[in-house]
Amino acid sequence: MITPEKPELAEIISISQDTADTKTFEVKFVDKSVGKKFKFRPGQFMMISVFGFGEVPISISSSPYKTNSIKFTIVNVGNVTNALHQLKKGAKIGLRGAFGTGFPLQKFRKKNILFVSGGCGLAPLRSAIYAVQEKKSEFGKISVLFGCKTPENVLFDKDMKQWQKEKFQVLSTVDNPNKNWKGNTGVVTGLFKHLTFPPETTIVMMCGPSIMIHFSLIELRKKGFKDEQMFASLERLMQCGVGYCSHCNIGNKYTCINGPVFTAKDLEKLPMKEN
Repeated sequence: MITPEKPELAEIISISQDTADTKTFEVKFVDKSVGKKFKFRPGQFMMISVFGFGEVPISISSSPYKTNSIKFTIVNVGNVTNALHQLKKGAKIGLRGAFGTGFPLQKFRKKNILFVSGGCGLAPLRSAIYAVQEKKSEFGKISVLFGCKTPENVLFDKDMKQWQKEKFQVLSTVDNPNKNWKGNTGVVTGLFKHLTFPPETTIVMMCGPSIMIHFSLIELRKKGFKDEQMFASLERLMQCGVGYCSHCNIGNKYTCINGPVFTAKDLEKLPMKEN
């Protein structure tokens, strides 16, 4: 971790438009010595400063094995993210972190992996997918399930095509299809019927709205998945990253330091609710 309370200066080196309201920013630390020391675990997040506007917590959406630069996939949903979306290549931002728990991938070796995401939840999972992709010989079968509102909201189309080339099972579904949509329609739990590998040898990683996580856990339990096999990254407004401000507490836990990744067993003990 770089300094937890002082932002380090970083430069935006590329920007890609993913959907109408979502962009991926690739950044590098200005101080090269900071960049050389930086490491993170899939599922962790960073606090991004837009100077003059404030900070916002954003999960890292790039590979933990390629840290010469870092990528953040950001939806334009508020004042700080709107200010980020106005920035151009070469602009400077501040970074603190990485914070929070990540997915314990080292414990998932030799297991089948099921990724379940909804909406922009695929962005926090992408670093974990990249990590598994990098070491795919150490894992079993891989499945990526993704649900969103419309075909225009589908993220990472190029990535999905590459994952399919590498024999990952990749399935997407939308709530409101258009005339050109040839995929599945409905909620992401409707894709569970396509799963073929046994639950007893499978680990689940998921991210998305709380309602999606809630019903995904219910349906996966029906299929025989145990709570200790299922991990979820929660979307909460984390304002400090280090447990000082209490904005992200859920019951007796702080999402920023006890999460954002929790097991299903942990979630059963928390008073889950939408932001």
